[in-house]
Amino acid sequence: MSRRIKALSLAVLAMLAGAAVWYGTTAPSTQPNKAASSSEPSSALEHATRGPAISASRPVSSRSTPGSAANRLVRVRQLSGRAYAVEDYGPIPPGTVHEVISRLSPLALAGDATASYGIFQKLNECKDINRRASRGVALHASENVATACIELSAEDELSSSRWLSLAAEQGNIGARLLYAADSQSALGGPAELLRNPDRTKEYKQTAVGYLQEMANQGSADALLQLGNAYHAGVLVDEDRVTSRAYFEAVRLADPSIVPARQVSTLDKSLSAEQLNLALRKGNQLYDSCCR
Repeated sequence: MSRRIKALSLAVLAMLAGAAVWYGTTAPSTQPNKAASSSEPSSALEHATRGPAISASRPVSSRSTPGSAANRLVRVRQLSGRAYAVEDYGPIPPGTVHEVISRLSPLALAGDATASYGIFQKLNECKDINRRASRGVALHASENVATACIELSAEDELSSSRWLSLAAEQGNIGARLLYAADSQSALGGPAELLRNPDRTKEYKQTAVGYLQEMANQGSADALLQLGNAYHAGVLVDEDRVTSRAYFEAVRLADPSIVPARQVSTLDKSLSAEQLNLALRKGNQLYDSCCR
């Protein structure tokens, strides 16, 4: 854990403890949900909501396997060999956004990837609720949950990217896949891509590192994302042979999840020699990750 995370962890824990003592002695409530939705969050919650200050260039951890503490709520489906695909990334934590942050931020800052991802999920749920509210459509949330989301500031909403980054760093599978697939969720929006090109470069390196590590551990989802990445040429330089190789590894793990139309387009763009090379590389990838 970095010095910044340790310092932030101690500060948040101290402030939350002080707030809890004050609240318990001066303002008890028999309706905690209504109280949370109708009152302003404490300064400790404001601090925690804005998320931890972390760097996207941290070393890749080795805690991203299914069944690890970082993924205790993740459900996977076993494919052929050691390959697997995620079926459920875990439920959104119950309660209002302020209650969830108060409950989970000490755990998250102490290294709990599931807690970090839970905070991200809750803040992301708020983004969805606020989009629905702006369009005047059904919110699909209880009144107190929706009210707390609507009262969030734009800065608080944007903090979700920092919690996602922390959860990915701590080894959560869902966080790592989303971090690599959605630069907006990982960095906080397109403006950050333009404002901080060095951070964007670090993001790409970290995202590819996450995917490669997970692919080596048998993640068909990571293999698919790497196939897409090498086809699109955004996260990494375009390489159609390598893209086709990753899709071939996915096919060997489970033919039903291969993007058939995309693979057909790739096949038509490759020469016979390139396609044969891609298929050989795909077999090697599968043997290494999944057999």
